[in-house]
Amino acid sequence: MFQFAKHYGVMWIVFVILVSIGAFGLEIMEGEKIKTTEYYGLQNLGSMYLAVILLFISLPASVLYFVALLPLSVLFQKVNSTAFLVRTVIFSVLGAVGGKWLFHKQFSDYFVKGYELKELTAVIIFGICGLVYSLIDGFLAKKVTWVKRESH
Repeated sequence: MFQFAKHYGVMWIVFVILVSIGAFGLEIMEGEKIKTTEYYGLQNLGSMYLAVILLFISLPASVLYFVALLPLSVLFQKVNSTAFLVRTVIFSVLGAVGGKWLFHKQFSDYFVKGYELKELTAVIIFGICGLVYSLIDGFLAKKVTWVKRESH
């Protein structure tokens, strides 16, 4: 049980880091196009924007990890590594969908239309985050000793 908790505790940290990196990347690629004081992004808040990402994006997304990703990860772990491709596709698609949702939460239609922001950027960034999450989960499940199942 301890090894299970350790693995998915590490995966929770990986998830929070990936969401933070994705949100920061989205801000750099799309938020930087917004040249007005109406939008409080990296240009206006500077390094404080990292705290905004952590408090208002990454930590709330942690709840999503325990509600959606943890059960899926456990399910795929039980099915074993034969489902690697399926797991990778599902986590990438979930990341892309999450990126699309976050894009519309972060940028109002006013900014999207006025500054020609591209939703596809968020889909790609968070799709890659989902892919990386799946790869790390698969790697840890195969290579790290704490994840290996005990044989009786």
